[in-house]
Amino acid sequence: MTGSRKGGRASARAVRLLSARPWPLTIAIAATLGLLIYTATTSLPYLISSPTTDPHFGALNDCLSRALPAPRLGWAVSPDASRAAVYGPRAVAVCGPDGVPTRMDVAGALAATFAGDNRLWVSAGGRLLREERGALRPVGDFAPVSLSGHAGGVLALDEAGQLVSVSSEGSVLGQATVPGAGARLSVGASGTLAAVLDHGVLRVFDARTLAPLPAEPPCPVSGLWWLDAPDRLLIGCAPEGIPAFTLDLRTGTHAAAPGTPSVPARRLLGRALYVEGCDGFPCTAPAP
Repeated sequence: MTGSRKGGRASARAVRLLSARPWPLTIAIAATLGLLIYTATTSLPYLISSPTTDPHFGALNDCLSRALPAPRLGWAVSPDASRAAVYGPRAVAVCGPDGVPTRMDVAGALAATFAGDNRLWVSAGGRLLREERGALRPVGDFAPVSLSGHAGGVLALDEAGQLVSVSSEGSVLGQATVPGAGARLSVGASGTLAAVLDHGVLRVFDARTLAPLPAEPPCPVSGLWWLDAPDRLLIGCAPEGIPAFTLDLRTGTHAAAPGTPSVPARRLLGRALYVEGCDGFPCTAPAP
């Protein structure tokens, strides 16, 4: 009986020791995970808004982050990279070289872009809005889901496939129809040519008049990147972006390319600079 009691007490002490030993390790692991989470959640905004990390957009993003905290649904950059905007469910914020943000209360923003004159345009609440004296004023009752600036104004594409070119003053310059919802709209260097990519089909237009231009890619297209030459595109074939080709829209010819970037990027109209989205902000992207 004595021996079994001693054994029982010894076993109980062993259990207590075993159960106690992992606690310091568990606490250390929790502290390490907490540090990693803290670092991940605090370093990304810092990197995005640091001028030393992103010399083109760091200062602008710092200004935008103060003007419009998350959630941010989209962003836009002016053709010369001097201004940037972000929008959320209920507001739009704009920042420029002076670092002073402008916040405009606008509900339901769907898209934003800058025209060739660096003026902001926004689609919100079933209307197309244009920046005027620090406010957004309606230009017309049109609800684009995609906007892209061109040299003389903006292109606006609605969910039904109606594509409209609007001048910087607000007049209609051209119209076209593209089939299907979910098409992707983009404008190339210098803002003279535009492309609409819809389920592998590539259509090219004069950005101002929307006159259709011939474009014959060698395959269905999964993604495109405008190159520095205004009439040249880099495309990846559907469904996985392989193989890749460059298209010369002037001559109608194509040539094999080594590959395409892993993420989408926009080429600015007025500068040889590429931009990609990161955590709701614009960031400098490598050239394709």
